Amino acid sequence: MNHLRNDQSGQTIPESAMIFIALVLCLMVLVIVLSNIWPAFTSNLSNYSTNETTFGPTVKKLTPLLIGVAVLLAIVAMIFGIRLFQNWGE
Repeated sequence: MNHLRNDQSGQTIPESAMIFIALVLCLMVLVIVLSNIWPAFTSNLSNYSTNETTFGPTVKKLTPLLIGVAVLLAIVAMIFGIRLFQNWGE
């Protein structure tokens, strides 16, 4: 009657829970660090854009986008990279 295959190579429940907790803690640290650095960063970026008239406005627009992409890539690397780095030495 049971047509579901048993997953013999899957993670155990405590291992999955620990990975989830580690991801949440890493994301919390990332958000806290970015929220503390962001006001000073945007202030300096605004000063740069007013002093540098050629590249300043472009840098002011692109830098927050690039930081957002870097944060998303860090999150994806944390989610998908954990299994990759567990088998790194094998």
